[in-house]
Amino acid sequence: MSTSFRRRSVALSMPVVSLLLAAAGCAGGPANRPAGARAAETAALPGTPGCFWLRNFEGSWTALNQRQLLVYAPLSSPPYLVQLFAPVPTLKFAERLGFEDVERTGMICNNAQDDVIIPNWTPHQVPITAVRQLTRPEARVLMQSNGLKVPADKAGS
Repeated sequence: MSTSFRRRSVALSMPVVSLLLAAAGCAGGPANRPAGARAAETAALPGTPGCFWLRNFEGSWTALNQRQLLVYAPLSSPPYLVQLFAPVPTLKFAERLGFEDVERTGMICNNAQDDVIIPNWTPHQVPITAVRQLTRPEARVLMQSNGLKVPADKAGS
């Protein structure tokens, strides 16, 4: 089975996320957040620091590896690279995921304290260390370098 297919997911609302975290026994907050993104590590990432609107996230994403996702928000746009604070070994096999907008801006941004919510993983809440807006060629290079099949480019993209 190819791991490069796009997966469906949901953007979870704050009350739903809080309920999920309370049920799992892991409360989010400043105490379990990373002190800050590893500057040298995130500086080397391709693309430019960016944000995407949660309302534009239609559930399409691809796991590059255990710590990086390509997120399409909206689906027709070039993707965003989302890097996680910690590896999630089951990320490529996850059926869905969500995002928690901790600052309640309606956006998932670089240098914010936002999280990816991964059902069936402990902890469910994984901090995001970087969000980078990519060009289509940058996304293709990342997919190739992670051993994923690169979809054919559409004319005019």
